[in-house]
Amino acid sequence: MHTNYIFSGYGYSVGKYKITNSDIYEAIEKGFLQGFSKSKLEKSENYQEYLKRNPGKTTFDYFAGYKMGFYERHHVTPFPPTTKKLYYAETSLDLGVQAIKRALEDANVQAGEIDAWMISTVSPHEQAPGIAATIKSYFVDFDNHSPTFSLCSGCAGFNINLERAIEYFNMHPDAKNIVIAHTETMSSFLTNRIKFVPFVTFGDAAAAVIITKTEDKEKFGVQSVVNFHDLKMLDYVGVDANRDLYMDDSLIKDRATINLPIASKACLGKTNWNVDDIDLLVPHQTGNVILKPAAAELGLPEEKLYLEAQNNYGNVSGATVPLSLALLNEQNRLKDNMKILSATAGVGGNYGAFAYTVRNIKKNQNFYFHKNELKGKTVLVLGASGKIGFELTKQLEKRGANLILHANKNAEVLNIFKNAEVLISDFTNQSSVNHFITELQKQPDIDFVVNAAGTLNDQSAMDVNFYAPISVINGIINKVKNCILTIGTAAEDFELPGFDAWISSNRAFHGYLATASGEFLKYGIRTVYLQAGILDLGLSDHIPNKYKFKFMLSTGQASCLKVSDFCIKLANSLYLPKVLEVQYSYENAMLVGRMGYKLEVDI
Repeated sequence: MHTNYIFSGYGYSVGKYKITNSDIYEAIEKGFLQGFSKSKLEKSENYQEYLKRNPGKTTFDYFAGYKMGFYERHHVTPFPPTTKKLYYAETSLDLGVQAIKRALEDANVQAGEIDAWMISTVSPHEQAPGIAATIKSYFVDFDNHSPTFSLCSGCAGFNINLERAIEYFNMHPDAKNIVIAHTETMSSFLTNRIKFVPFVTFGDAAAAVIITKTEDKEKFGVQSVVNFHDLKMLDYVGVDANRDLYMDDSLIKDRATINLPIASKACLGKTNWNVDDIDLLVPHQTGNVILKPAAAELGLPEEKLYLEAQNNYGNVSGATVPLSLALLNEQNRLKDNMKILSATAGVGGNYGAFAYTVRNIKKNQNFYFHKNELKGKTVLVLGASGKIGFELTKQLEKRGANLILHANKNAEVLNIFKNAEVLISDFTNQSSVNHFITELQKQPDIDFVVNAAGTLNDQSAMDVNFYAPISVINGIINKVKNCILTIGTAAEDFELPGFDAWISSNRAFHGYLATASGEFLKYGIRTVYLQAGILDLGLSDHIPNKYKFKFMLSTGQASCLKVSDFCIKLANSLYLPKVLEVQYSYENAMLVGRMGYKLEVDI
């Protein structure tokens, strides 16, 4: 029997803004970017030959596309990137979480089944903690102790972590699944650059694989991995202390063209493959000027050289190899027994290669990402009969939770929930609230409390939004075990005329929770306060459109948040430390999250 290591799932994500060569050429024509010599190329015989085959193409089309090998790339900001745009944009953390989520879904592996998390980047969203630790917090609860490994490495990051993953498997015989990912926002290093080459070359993306250990009579999966280091390349490309990219194009080309074949041949030697055995070379995609000579040095025909990731997404540092694999998987081009060689060389002088024999495995088609994650847990939902509370309750039921549901009006809509007890209370009536607390005290322990109750009514706002929730929480705090989560509003941060009572009552309850959160934490209770922008259902229905539009403009919210998506994030927030697309800060021990908007910044 052979112990095999296969890529069981692939995922990727890219910056939301597609940047074409035309966009970059327009910036050159306007004088924003420099270094491109149109007149020199117009005299080139090679360009004239190219023009005969491609009528109407410009000198820039020829140079950036045909010669360099880059046609499109994606950035997290509109072109060109600036410091202020990057503040509001997705980060390497966001892209990494998205890519890993898709890889887990593709592998049909629950996050709790991951034995180690290995993630590399040179553009982390923050200096510390390491990005792997933070990314893991978006997938598993506080009881998960699988280790995380953050690697500060660019182009060779994925290859290095692949070798580390196999070493980890060898050291931990019980381990079965490891996440390997690389995430990069290269555009964040270009805000002070004026030379056109980096803008043509680099893009923003993340890509991930799930590597799984299997036993079989046949040998497949990862065949060999090698990693080396070239000190002669140390200072040719990098990022300085000010987060500005520096690079010497010609010197990079000279060293990378040498190192890629060296690593490839070393890898083939360990695998006992010859060049003719290779079905596809999937390199780190640095441009035609490096990759085509390297393939020629190996004696590999160009039709076996995979360049589609480079053509359409640019050089995305260490994400280019897993991105290429994810694209091939998406296109159903990874066939059993296909032999792939991957080679990489780049920043810091790291270079290496791996050999891989494809083996596809049958996957469960009924995969649900949050299956049974709340099984055996009891959740109390205040305001469960409202539009947000109702949608949230559906999410909680799907995850296996035992439900205690509070309603005032429309209690009958909750009859569809089979594993639930419905309690009715009028939050404007203190006697009714007291009776509700008495009934809750008869219940078993409550793991999670969600406060989705709320009203815009001026006369009842303080009772429903402030006094009643405080009474309930104080009255049952001895029964709460894990978390108290409350839905707030972006109107606490930005002006929304005409709703003073609603905003004031929310701010008052916000302050109460922040003050009490330190005491709650002593008893192991987390306090989470989530402030949402404008939603497409719920209380937002009662806000006039003219006010909604002005408010969204002031917060930078592009479109209404979908309540269905919002409630998935609410359910996740009960037990996951972090949730994607939420901006976090702390007030005392209370975690405050903002959804759909960010606070203004002066940059």
